[in-house]
Amino acid sequence: MNRSHEKLDIILEELQKIQEFIFTQAKRSDLSRQSIAPIIEELCIRISRIMACDRVSIWLFNEERTSLTAQSILHTNGSSHTAGEVIYAEELPSYFEAVQQVRILAIADVSTDPATRELYQHAYYDGGEVKSIIDASIILSKGIGGVVCCESTRPRNWSYLDRVLAASIADMLSFVFDRLERIEVEEHVHRLAYTDLLTGIDNQYSFTEKVTKQIGEFENGQRGAFVYLVMDQFTEVQGVLGPDGAEKLLQITANRLKTQFPHPAQTGRLAFDHFVIFIPFDGELECEMARIERVVNRLKRPMHVSGQEVYMTFSYGASIYPEHATNVKYGIQAAYMALQSGKEASNRKGGNLYDPEMHTYLKETMLSEMNLRRGLDLNEFKLHYQPQVNCRTGEVIGFEALIRWQHPERGLIFPGEFIELAESTGLITPIGEWVIKQAAGQIRDWIEQGLRNATVSVNLSPRHFLHHNLPFYLEKCVTEANIKPKSIVLEITENVALEDTEAVANRINLLREMGYSVSIDDFGKGYSAFIYLQHFPIQQIKIDRQFINGLGNDPKSSGIVQTIIHLAEMLGLQTIGEGVETKQQWDLLKQFGCSELQGYYFSRPVPVEEINALIRNHGRAGKLLLPSMY
Repeated sequence: MNRSHEKLDIILEELQKIQEFIFTQAKRSDLSRQSIAPIIEELCIRISRIMACDRVSIWLFNEERTSLTAQSILHTNGSSHTAGEVIYAEELPSYFEAVQQVRILAIADVSTDPATRELYQHAYYDGGEVKSIIDASIILSKGIGGVVCCESTRPRNWSYLDRVLAASIADMLSFVFDRLERIEVEEHVHRLAYTDLLTGIDNQYSFTEKVTKQIGEFENGQRGAFVYLVMDQFTEVQGVLGPDGAEKLLQITANRLKTQFPHPAQTGRLAFDHFVIFIPFDGELECEMARIERVVNRLKRPMHVSGQEVYMTFSYGASIYPEHATNVKYGIQAAYMALQSGKEASNRKGGNLYDPEMHTYLKETMLSEMNLRRGLDLNEFKLHYQPQVNCRTGEVIGFEALIRWQHPERGLIFPGEFIELAESTGLITPIGEWVIKQAAGQIRDWIEQGLRNATVSVNLSPRHFLHHNLPFYLEKCVTEANIKPKSIVLEITENVALEDTEAVANRINLLREMGYSVSIDDFGKGYSAFIYLQHFPIQQIKIDRQFINGLGNDPKSSGIVQTIIHLAEMLGLQTIGEGVETKQQWDLLKQFGCSELQGYYFSRPVPVEEINALIRNHGRAGKLLLPSMY
């Protein structure tokens, strides 16, 4: 189609208007999938004018580029829009290949061209009115993200100008969709930092922030109750219902808490089956405690999970602001002490109000009951090892050492039940030293068994990581075991970033100079994760399992994981995906370029005897492949 100079001026003016329109809309702070819909419709109208075509549509690929979904279709009469139409690569392989291979796909006759012949016969082109099309790829930061399609009901030999216009329009759309994806990633990261992903209620960070602000606005004489609530015998119920059923129970409980404690009350999930509520009140304490008891009793209504009714009971402790605590941290702590004091009498105890004497009593009781020092002195602790595998080959390249307590009366105790106490009593450092010594000796044993290059990752608490003796103790252990420092990977959590930043950076630098690798465990779990990348010379990050769980089901989780891996690649860092439970998750992480993996799909944490048996039975030439990898 030939155009006069006057028409060319009009076209260029229209193109500039489209550019200005897109720029204006992309700057909007409320840009979202919902708000963008009318913007896309308006763009289709403007594109149809500038391209002088009869139908315009904008499509986006799914993550695997196996389907295209219409964001908006401006129909032939120019007066109606539709969206949501989906076409699939398996039905239109030639077309899908073509739009990903060339920048501009300009077809004069769609019925005969090899790239569009299948498309012409598809239900989308029912009636065969379209004669010619020109498609331009929408290229996003992650690759080809979609296509803008201009269709003519009259045969068209698309000119060079048409191609330039189509490409320019596609580039403008790329700007909008890239901006939208960045906003969604930022929102998702914010939700991860402030929201409990399983239940949708606030996590501890968000709860603390909101209640701190709320308390700061209290008028004289106003009070508030902290309620620390747990589900009784949740572990036993989880064993019966399985992980999916247990998660459903937590979700139902969270929803009921939100309903029963509406604003201005604040509700959060701390971890596992632990919830916390803050309730501002003005009346008598006795009346408020009676109301809380009534509400907790309503939580006991049967929950319907997997076709059956499940009856749960709840225990809680309460503390009062400002009588028992003057900030959120101590309010939660006091409520937890009240809960624990109540559970001393029974595993199924209703509510209990904090008494200052509980602090001393509980501390003495817990020290007497757990007696961590005795367990350490009598060598009651054991290390279990979880294999870490090369993401590409599946070869075992290391292990994570995970501590267990073989208690003489209580049996095998997991770290969640004693690590917090160890930290509060200062025993975390000698326990950490025991782990390092055991791990170093185990590395030597495996070298003698022929497994020469495997690493062992050990977890260090913030207190132990910054302890002045750590570098000397590490050197002592590797010297005695006759191993190299690179065989030990030191894992720290984001909590270390809350300590002295300069001291943390200096310690990481020193350990790196000594030959050790430092890894961030549970990367991305909290809002401080990226501080490490900016300030600390770490060598490895472990992507938190909450991201891995969503792979294959949640496109946003996949986007976050890809972003983390890509960022790590640019910074020269290794990545470990933890919590891998399915082959699909492995395949996606391999596709994303993850370095290493660990999780139940490969192996649970197991005693050293089982690892030794694997080396004997499956070790070949200094390498180890797990039986499931054959």
